[in-house]
Amino acid sequence: TGFTGGKVDDAVIYNRMLEPLEMAILAGKDSWKSHWPTTGSPLTTAAPSELSAYYAHHIDTAAIRQQTALKQTREAYYATVKDMRQVMVMEEMPKPKATHLLLRGQYNLKGDRVSPGTPASIMPFSQQFPNNRLGLAQWLTHPDHPLTARVAVNRLWQQFFGTGLVKTSEDFGNQGEMPSHPALLDWLAVHFKESGWDVKQLIRLIVTSSTYKQDSRTTAALRESDPENRWLVRGPGKRLTAEMLRDQALAASGLLNRKIGGESVKPYQPAGLWEINSMQYRADSTDAMYRRSVYVVVKRSVPFPTLGAFDASERSSCLSRRQQTNTPLQALVTLNDPAYVEAARALGSSVISLQDTTTMIREMYRKLTAQYPGERELAILQNLHRNEIRKFIAQPEKMQGWQQTGIFKAPQQQATLQAANAVVASTIMNSDALITKR
Repeated sequence: TGFTGGKVDDAVIYNRMLEPLEMAILAGKDSWKSHWPTTGSPLTTAAPSELSAYYAHHIDTAAIRQQTALKQTREAYYATVKDMRQVMVMEEMPKPKATHLLLRGQYNLKGDRVSPGTPASIMPFSQQFPNNRLGLAQWLTHPDHPLTARVAVNRLWQQFFGTGLVKTSEDFGNQGEMPSHPALLDWLAVHFKESGWDVKQLIRLIVTSSTYKQDSRTTAALRESDPENRWLVRGPGKRLTAEMLRDQALAASGLLNRKIGGESVKPYQPAGLWEINSMQYRADSTDAMYRRSVYVVVKRSVPFPTLGAFDASERSSCLSRRQQTNTPLQALVTLNDPAYVEAARALGSSVISLQDTTTMIREMYRKLTAQYPGERELAILQNLHRNEIRKFIAQPEKMQGWQQTGIFKAPQQQATLQAANAVVASTIMNSDALITKR
């Protein structure tokens, strides 16, 4: 806890590095006379090596020049690397630690010793593979390995269709579900490997397929006979993920910060959540908070609520697929979360120059949903816009929430029109047209 209760007698400051012998003498643990008793007498056995260090550092001009050059080289090297971001990497130990089975899972009850290995029933581990993580990678990506490509393809399929060809994407074993289209899964896996594991090409293949481009609307009879669309008779219809919803709102509003890489960011969140860990959460005050959701700071004990409400994982364990719920809390997030309210205000402000109400509404709808509204949707939104204009003229104080939420500063002109536009934008954000991809 510091120098509590101590006292200082003498404080001595030097403008150079002291040698070990000098420090020992200064502390009273040694003396010059013990090494050099009298003038002209020979040095003691220990003195030459100790005095030679002093001579090299403070007397010998050639040695001093070399030390100065070395210092300058080190300073130049440090200036080069000090701003580089560093990451931890693992390295194999020369002698691996012994690993044991833990009886009943207790760390102090060790059972039989075990060594690294792979299931021979999947594919034997070749003697040509090194017995380390590099060998494991070679085993996983070997052309004869039956699972790696299938698992990867299945998870990409799941991202676009909501459900993988193998529904239990976390379990390809006996306890998992059999593939709905085994021949298709095999063909995609072989194509993926033969393309050089080209993920971009595989994604292009999926989204340009006739299966993906089908209309997601269907008949009541088909919905009843195949509610999960396991037979792929219609196009996919699934809710956007938590990250996609937030990023879509930011992108449509023009607020999205497209910077790539860098530190985590802290968007808006309710006060006091981090106090459970005796910590304070201070939201960013710059446009850094508008970066994509992949950069949102992760705290496993206190998940980010804006994303957590839409089933974002808590990061306490690895998940190959997320659950999808439909709760009232999700509607409260998209209606009241500062990120969405601010995005609605920014979008409403961005279309002010169009002047015509119908044009403004159509443009906001297009930016948010990538399509124009139908006649019925347009009429509903026009009526809402007129009602909000009348309400804000009669009760200007009701505009405060739309004008003051967040750090985005909208122009002061036409405040009533901006607030009405923000209400319409928020309504579109909370509609099925934005939340669900069809």
